[in-house]
Amino acid sequence: MLTNKKPGPWPLIPVPRSPFPDPRSLFPSPLLIKIAIIVFATFLIPYAALRFTPYPELDNYLNRPYGYAALDRKGRLLRVFPSADGVKREWLPVDEIPAGVLRIFIRAEDARFYFHPGVDPAAIMASGVRNLRQGRIVSGASTITMQLARLLKPHSRGFRGKLLEAIDALRLEARLSKKRILELWINGIPFGGNIEGLPAASRARFGRSANSLDDARAVLLAVIPRRPSLYDPVRFSNAVRSENAAINAALALARRCRLDLDEAALVEAAAEAGPGTLADEKTPFFAPHFTERLNSDPESRSQMGKGVSHHSTLDLDLQLYAEKLIASELSRLEKNRISNGAVLAVDNSSGEVLVYVGSASWFDDTNGGKIDGVRARNQSGSCLKPFLYALALEKGFAPNDILPDIPTIFGGSEAYSPGNFNRRFNGPVRFRIALASSLNIPAVYLLERIGVGDFENWLIELGFDSIAAAASSGSDYGLGLALGNAEVSLEELTRAFAIFPRGGRELVLRFTADARDAQARQLMPPYSAWLITDILSDNASRFTGFGAAPTLATKFPSMFKTGTANQFQHIWALGATPRYTVGVWMGNFSGETVIGRTGSSIPARIAADLLKALEQTTGESASAAAEKGFPPVPDGVREIQICTLSGMAAGPYCAGTVRERLLLEGKESAGTCVWHRRPGAAPVYPPEYQAWLAERFRGHSPRAEVSGGAKIRLPVSGSVFYFDPGLPPEAQAIRVEASGFEAEAFVYADDVLQGSLNNAGVFHLPLRRGIKRVVVEDGYSSSEARIEVR
Repeated sequence: MLTNKKPGPWPLIPVPRSPFPDPRSLFPSPLLIKIAIIVFATFLIPYAALRFTPYPELDNYLNRPYGYAALDRKGRLLRVFPSADGVKREWLPVDEIPAGVLRIFIRAEDARFYFHPGVDPAAIMASGVRNLRQGRIVSGASTITMQLARLLKPHSRGFRGKLLEAIDALRLEARLSKKRILELWINGIPFGGNIEGLPAASRARFGRSANSLDDARAVLLAVIPRRPSLYDPVRFSNAVRSENAAINAALALARRCRLDLDEAALVEAAAEAGPGTLADEKTPFFAPHFTERLNSDPESRSQMGKGVSHHSTLDLDLQLYAEKLIASELSRLEKNRISNGAVLAVDNSSGEVLVYVGSASWFDDTNGGKIDGVRARNQSGSCLKPFLYALALEKGFAPNDILPDIPTIFGGSEAYSPGNFNRRFNGPVRFRIALASSLNIPAVYLLERIGVGDFENWLIELGFDSIAAAASSGSDYGLGLALGNAEVSLEELTRAFAIFPRGGRELVLRFTADARDAQARQLMPPYSAWLITDILSDNASRFTGFGAAPTLATKFPSMFKTGTANQFQHIWALGATPRYTVGVWMGNFSGETVIGRTGSSIPARIAADLLKALEQTTGESASAAAEKGFPPVPDGVREIQICTLSGMAAGPYCAGTVRERLLLEGKESAGTCVWHRRPGAAPVYPPEYQAWLAERFRGHSPRAEVSGGAKIRLPVSGSVFYFDPGLPPEAQAIRVEASGFEAEAFVYADDVLQGSLNNAGVFHLPLRRGIKRVVVEDGYSSSEARIEVR
């Protein structure tokens, strides 16, 4: 049925809520978008431009060179080096500068440094008011950041320049922290002349690091950058007067900083800077050759770091003591033309260089004071002998072997006849005695049997680069290498000598405390290293060559080797304890011949005194040091009783015996002595000692029985002799020495009778040019030698 009645309200049916937000709520309102765009355009875009646009000037500034300070092992300043561009500029991290010093510098230049973004509006307004009142520019408004910006990229004067400088300051603030800005600025402030940065200024004016500045000195330094020509106290002779501009400016700054400083304190500090010229700087200049090496050597220089001061290995106290020892000895040798000396001392365990004296005085240009005597090459004399004897041990020689110390002509086409330092011949000598007493003929005897080439290669293996260089250039040392005719450096000798107390291990020198440890090679068998150490520390064994030698008889374990060369032109000493090794050279760099005779006991005295000082640095007594001693006896070594004359195992008839330690390698003995055959009878010598015995005893001792066949010892067949034009012909002769012949055996030259042997088996054959056939004969035997005289 139809009706006009409106339908009633429908029941409300709940609509389920969507789990997703209304999409319209995800977008900000147009107003917020407009605000964000304005903020971004106003602040973020400029910031991004300041922060990320290229700034090459900053990159260049961060990479500029710095000098550095070389310190000794205890942190004491040795020397300050300028940067590579010649400017005195050092680097000191801001954390190492006292907070009070930083506060003074900040107060002097930019009191609101931590509260502005690089440009200080309040300072600009205050500066503008002051300039308007004066009618001219009397002050600026540069902040520390603006000053740093000017250091990075100087701008022209005037409004435009200041504007660009302000923009660069904002760029710096956008890129760097306040701490980093302060650090770059305080290490680069110009102090006038060629001094930049607080660290360099502090050293130049007060001789101290910036981390040890007090308030008075910091205030005096803080006013200098404003007007270096007016406020630098070193520029004026009236620095101690209160009307001095530097004092007045410093007083004003001290009041602003609320420092408890009066005029007297500032006057005293200014006086320390000293009146005079800019050359009157307070920077120390110790160990010049050592620090010069640090600065010039690429490896050492890289270890020093960029502008960062590092501790070296040098001990300044020991360095000054060594310099004093050298100066004292040279003062006594001036008339002898001994004008210079060098010293090197190293720690055996670490290789650290403790003393490095390159010359007597760096400033003595007359005597080559700037030449580094540690690295200069000079003939070494007997200092190479320990390395020769060490090689001989490897070649099968033993410390009880007998070596001949008698007149001998070595070589073939080039005859070589060495003599001993004391001009005496000792006959048969044991290996140990020959080395400890530094006898020349036994050393040449060893080298002739080992071979010059093998010895050269051995020295090269031990680190003698000078020998390698000479060998590559074709130099031929010959048998004279045993007596040190090669030019080597003190550094090479000292480094190689340290191998002995190190048990045969290589020593790598270290010059900086943070140098990396090098892997040391075993260059020498432990027995060889131990035995050479034992021989060179044996006072009794060196008596034959040096007598009592009290200088070398120290109260602590020590070993020594000395040497002379070039008519005493170079005198050397090498010394070592279990802990330290010292090398000393004395002579001259000019090549002049020494006047008179000077002995190697002089550098030996320096070496012994310095070793004593080194040992005392450990704080141990001499008895405690003696207990430690050198490395112990290696395994496989046996101690036996030997005959002092033959070196063989002592027999029942030997007149004298001594203990010796031998590496027998399974052998039960060294062979019993056959020189002493009957009780009370004269020993039986090998035949080569017949002439030596006859000349030495001259009938004052019972004749010794000599075994062996008849032969000519001297001259050696194939030898070539030369006339000396400086001597008359009748004064020149060849020593003919034979053994095993009857008394007064005949001597012939080219079948012409010349004379007969004396009771010692010696005849002096007159020198005549031509090829000679020398014959010695008696009624039973004959021997000949062919020589050439030119």
